[in-house]
Amino acid sequence: MFKSSVNKKSHPVRRKLALLSVIGLGMVSVPFALAAPAQAAVTNYACSVTPLKPVFAGFNSSGVKLVDYRIQVRCYSDRYINITQERWEEDDWPNGDDHLGTSYFSRHLNYASGLVTISNVRTLVNGEIGNEEVYQKTRWQEGSNGIWSAYTGWRTSSSTSMSN
Repeated sequence: MFKSSVNKKSHPVRRKLALLSVIGLGMVSVPFALAAPAQAAVTNYACSVTPLKPVFAGFNSSGVKLVDYRIQVRCYSDRYINITQERWEEDDWPNGDDHLGTSYFSRHLNYASGLVTISNVRTLVNGEIGNEEVYQKTRWQEGSNGIWSAYTGWRTSSSTSMSN
């Protein structure tokens, strides 16, 4: 009996110690939790790159449809920029999306360049029965005075559905 009453009295003490431990850990982690989003949101990039929704661009001499995978770029400071563009055809689950190709672009831009649109016209790949749903992904890095940033994460455009 004595043992049981000791345990009953020690539970509130254990609970308080556990609560203090959790609060202590919480207080230590708060600065890190608050700092992480701020660091993730701040970039040193002086350019913005937007992959636009692919558009129909006519037909080639063989009658095959053409698609223009456009990219809009604006730099707010004197920068060299390297862009990687991947072109994709979207498929429903369980099939994975089909990689159609990769292109690379390099430009020297500054604020006076304004909004620049890079066109990349390609033939529409006929990879399935029915419409092709095409989109693109882009990432980029910037350079100034011989110093280059890391590549950004991938940015994905909206998808366009085109008949073959």
